[in-house]
Amino acid sequence: MPERTCIGCRSRAPADTLVRIAWSPTGGRLVTGPGHSGRGAWLCPDAECLDLAMQRDAVGRALRVGVPAAAAAELVAGWASTVAAAGPLPGG
Repeated sequence: MPERTCIGCRSRAPADTLVRIAWSPTGGRLVTGPGHSGRGAWLCPDAECLDLAMQRDAVGRALRVGVPAAAAAELVAGWASTVAAAGPLPGG
């Protein structure tokens, strides 16, 4: 499994242990999960990494889009359910 870098804490980990985030231009929102094509970013399934990424505007930079505040707030609000929907992590 290829390794990816978390845009929050900047640590490297196998892609199957991270959550992928992408921008949906048709929906005008951030989407999570492997089923979305296009430019993506990776985050540890940890609220602290999400907080770091949001503080540094790492999500917008990684995706090369201006992320509206409402879309960022929606991601933060739904983070716990996003991580739960991703299922158990291997070895966890």
